[in-house]
Amino acid sequence: MTPHTDDCMGAAALPRTDRGLDRFLLDRVIDLAELGRFGARPNPVVGALLATPDGTVLATGHHAAIGSAHAERVCLDGLTGDVPPDATLYVSLEPCSHHGRTPPCTDAIIEHGVRRVVFSSGDPNPDTAGRGPARLAAAGIEVLRGPSDVERRALQQNAGFHSVHLRGRPYVTAKWAMTSNGRFATGDPEQRWVSGAMSRALVHGLRAGSGAVACGIGTVLADDPQMTVRGELADRVANAPLRVVLDRALRLPLSSTLARTAREAPVLVCCTHDAAPEHELALREAGVEVWRAPAAHEPGAPCMLAASLAMLADRGVNDLLLEAGPTLLQAFWDGDLIDLAIAFVNGGVAPDDQPGLSLDHPLATRVLAEPAQPSGSDERHVAVLHPAWEIPGSCAG
Repeated sequence: MTPHTDDCMGAAALPRTDRGLDRFLLDRVIDLAELGRFGARPNPVVGALLATPDGTVLATGHHAAIGSAHAERVCLDGLTGDVPPDATLYVSLEPCSHHGRTPPCTDAIIEHGVRRVVFSSGDPNPDTAGRGPARLAAAGIEVLRGPSDVERRALQQNAGFHSVHLRGRPYVTAKWAMTSNGRFATGDPEQRWVSGAMSRALVHGLRAGSGAVACGIGTVLADDPQMTVRGELADRVANAPLRVVLDRALRLPLSSTLARTAREAPVLVCCTHDAAPEHELALREAGVEVWRAPAAHEPGAPCMLAASLAMLADRGVNDLLLEAGPTLLQAFWDGDLIDLAIAFVNGGVAPDDQPGLSLDHPLATRVLAEPAQPSGSDERHVAVLHPAWEIPGSCAG
């Protein structure tokens, strides 16, 4: 996907609202948008509500699943009676004006007689950026942006959507669990997990909200992971996230859990252009997709990791959850390809010969500098390394 670099995304020239009620209700629509987290991808999550000037909410809606009605239509079509002339429609993302899988939201807004629209953040999609607000304004509708801090929250909520359109690659969240001395394994064969039960449950939530989950071949050979969404969230995920193995030499065993379950949930192996072909046919026959990165000497060819991310963006993957060991984490760190980092840290100590990160590694120090959040028997540290509003072209401010 070619990144969209048109500054200000068209809608950023609109004035901002400074009303307290507008701020409060924009926060509400951002919360509503989260209801579509497990079904809307690769579309952004969007919430909408219609309210009177005294704050009475008349109708709400969110984009529940790809191909279903957008938040604005759900909200307005669910209204009993006509839209009051003084009502405001609040939306977490600027209304669209193009025909995609569903009709333009601007049509519904105009048809229902809405006279005032306030939205949280602009849309980076070049097919619609700024055009929806412009069409509404041309119809005599007052259109305002939200306060800058609300806009930043909305941008981060759809960080992957913005990343793909503005940078041509998914937003990468790196997740790992480690002991208090930075080890990723305990060294005890009776203790498979470094993290506790609550932390592992949270990871399934991260997977459920991601378009793809990736690991390196070293993790596959050591742990034979499933990389699926399990537990109570499994039934709420409309499309299973793509399982990606970064495997330069194409070593994924046919006996691995990933290969054996490839027809149940998709598996994609990314290897170099010159990886030995003998194993590829067998993997494909097992249902595993194999993608070869361009040769490094080809003009303009990026490194394998960057090329893999660009390919995933073209496949509609907005958000990538990286569940990697220290070697692959280091490679992503060296390429400045980690946008958000989540470390689950328990209080135990593992032998120094176990794989891990030094506590003075820049990635470890950056994450551990963030306030600890309780996660059962663990602590969770979350560091936003590249906020969505700092992506060139986002024009938040």
